[in-house]
Amino acid sequence: MKFTRRFLLSLSTVFLYGIWQKYYPQRLLSQNLPNNNLTIPGIDPKPQKPQITNIEPSKKIVVNNLIKPVEFIDDTVPKKWLYKTSVKPGEGAMLSLSIQEGNKNILETLKQLPQEKFISNSFPDFTDAIDLKQLGNNKPKISSLFYTVISFDQPQLLRVCHGAIGLNVNASFWVNNQLVKHGELIRVNKGFYPIIIEAYHGEETQWLPWKLAYLAPRFTIITETEIEEVYQWQLSQWQQTLDMAKANDNRLLAAVQFDSKTIRGKDGFFQVGQSINGKWWFIDPQGKAFCHRGCTGLNAGGMGGRRANLPAVPKNTVKTWVNYLKEWGFNAMGAWTTAEFFDQNMAFTEIIETYYEKPWLVTKFPDVWDSQWIENVDKKCQKLCTPLKNNKMLLGYFLDNERGFMEMINSNETIIANAPTYRYDGPIQSDDFELPAEPKLNAKGIGLLQFCLSQKQDIPAAQKAWEFVLNRYSSLEKLGQAWQINITAKESIRDLTLREEILISDNYQEDNHQFIKQWVEQYYRICTEKIKKYDPNHLILGCRWGGTPGKAVLEVEKEWTDVASRNNYRSNFYELFNDFYQQVQRPILNGEISTWTDHYTLFRNPIEPPGGYEPETRQKIKATETMNRIFSHPEVLGYTKYRWHGKGDKLWDNQPIFNIINPLRQANYRAVSIATFWDQPPQKDHQPLKGQVFVTLLDSQINKKILKPAKIEDKPSFKISRNHLAIGLVCDNDQWQARVYGDGIKGEVINSNIEGNNYQLTIKIETFPTLFNDTKAEANYQLNLVRHQTKLEGIFTGTYNQEKVTGRAIAYIHRPVTTVRY
Repeated sequence: MKFTRRFLLSLSTVFLYGIWQKYYPQRLLSQNLPNNNLTIPGIDPKPQKPQITNIEPSKKIVVNNLIKPVEFIDDTVPKKWLYKTSVKPGEGAMLSLSIQEGNKNILETLKQLPQEKFISNSFPDFTDAIDLKQLGNNKPKISSLFYTVISFDQPQLLRVCHGAIGLNVNASFWVNNQLVKHGELIRVNKGFYPIIIEAYHGEETQWLPWKLAYLAPRFTIITETEIEEVYQWQLSQWQQTLDMAKANDNRLLAAVQFDSKTIRGKDGFFQVGQSINGKWWFIDPQGKAFCHRGCTGLNAGGMGGRRANLPAVPKNTVKTWVNYLKEWGFNAMGAWTTAEFFDQNMAFTEIIETYYEKPWLVTKFPDVWDSQWIENVDKKCQKLCTPLKNNKMLLGYFLDNERGFMEMINSNETIIANAPTYRYDGPIQSDDFELPAEPKLNAKGIGLLQFCLSQKQDIPAAQKAWEFVLNRYSSLEKLGQAWQINITAKESIRDLTLREEILISDNYQEDNHQFIKQWVEQYYRICTEKIKKYDPNHLILGCRWGGTPGKAVLEVEKEWTDVASRNNYRSNFYELFNDFYQQVQRPILNGEISTWTDHYTLFRNPIEPPGGYEPETRQKIKATETMNRIFSHPEVLGYTKYRWHGKGDKLWDNQPIFNIINPLRQANYRAVSIATFWDQPPQKDHQPLKGQVFVTLLDSQINKKILKPAKIEDKPSFKISRNHLAIGLVCDNDQWQARVYGDGIKGEVINSNIEGNNYQLTIKIETFPTLFNDTKAEANYQLNLVRHQTKLEGIFTGTYNQEKVTGRAIAYIHRPVTTVRY
């Protein structure tokens, strides 16, 4: 079964929306929400100090010969439990009440938990854990009860950890008949405390594999000082948002000075340029810096805006929606906004959608050499661009959205070819390119050149492909020698493709790279020329990539576009866009983003308290941080929310839902202040570095995938991918703590050195399987970082499973608090 990114987005949105409704059931479809008497709407109430629940010890100790009190050990999972599996939901509350009444008979319904049901060094905190899947005989949808008694020999201030780990694994936790939440702070006294847990694990049909279901319940000692430090940091973040909301954004933007040599675009229309300090900005028609904060899809509903062929949004609704956006700090409308919104004195973009023009080689993959496609693009540009030629609020044109050019490898991949071909042996990809012939050609990962050579000879793409290879090799014999295959006629390539053999020899890979460059050059040349033919005044904004395309595409794109565009649904936005910019060398507009996906709710930060955050807490932390870092990025022009929840959207109901809107409104309040703060020359920092530091090592992990040989006698080839690794470090007044943190990571700082703003570290780590990654590896890295305010950036070298790696390192202070327990 295939799942699209937007399906996952919708799933996570519904999941978190359900959580909001569970804990905040009051109706949120009203603008008249309390705002703590603030004059600025949308700001959260002032943070309050966390409450500490006082729980007294039990007056009645309910034990038997199978269970005795267990002495409390800090951050340690008790190993002695009674249990009952496959219980009805709610039995935990009944057991808690019975224990409170001193009913020892209830224990007769429970059994002693065998030690073999525990696993050691479990994900994510490398603690002991109860394996719920094993306990339930690998069956999903099972609830289990657990009971023990913990003895405290002195009063303690504790953080509660349910330790429910896995997709759709949750737990209810009672401490002496007091229901407590994961992450809650409690104070206990000397004495005995009955502990009851009702745990539920797993659905059989989930969008991610049902890999594990663990329960690692425990208490972590916390201090008043740690609580206060975290609270003061949260308070400062809130105050910062409030102060930035009051800032004069126009004055800040007017102060930005541009390097005239970098400016692209026509005077009197939106342009793009780099400031004298190196940060890229849009420039509005009046010549002032413009910080893009947009929203896609203002239209009557359906997918694709004008492609839905729905009646226009009524004028009064248009004004209402635009006023909403302006009130919430948005200043632009993104792709799939329809024409009735183009006269609302708000910046907007238009998307041509050139891949929808025929003739297609396969569905929505046009033949760019076909004169009919060129004519159709011309007609479409005439229709869309002519009316907008003199529109001062148009930023520019996207060519299309999340398309591809049949590249065999992504920008972070290489193929080691030990044979001329391989046979695809993996999951179905999201793009099912097939040759339009019988039998269907289902080879996955086929290169564009092989694809075109396999078409009927009267198709322009095939003619161009054969012209290309024969110009390089002059004969079929020489072509076969270069590609290490037997070619007796042009149909030989087609026959090979019908056998689902994918060409990968070194010479073929180079030829495919050069052919893609020619194809992309043709695509961009036609699209750009046709747009400029009817509108010479506006910017070309690229293709709204879904991910970073391969090198062949980016080598061409930067020659034709004013701005590169890329969509993103991941919280490591800053690092991904930094990597993208290094290759495309154009300022970047984020085409769409959502901070409600699984990358915000389920993917852990490198450092989280024991047991991690609850999904809604993690989402809020990661979303706030991601948006702040977007605005600080020197090459990013702004972001675009996906999408306008308008007519027909059950999460909108034609009224704003403010628990979704207000975080973005607050981000928009901060946008200009953050962006202009980072538009300044690097400054030396004399304050010692303190806090949690998150580091991403780009291309620091090597994964090797075997490519199935096409023939028995062939040696296997390999696809090598280089992925990013995120780790967490703690620095206290320029002194690095020994431990290296991360999701499924154990490690230590071997040595370190600080000279002014230059930081050098040597670290050693091991990676272990997680919810989303089965990788196990050993690595050593040497980091050389230069600090600028809260950012540290530089390079690293090292080894990953004994293979050499090198790349860029991007780090930042996650929070200026060192505690990892709260």
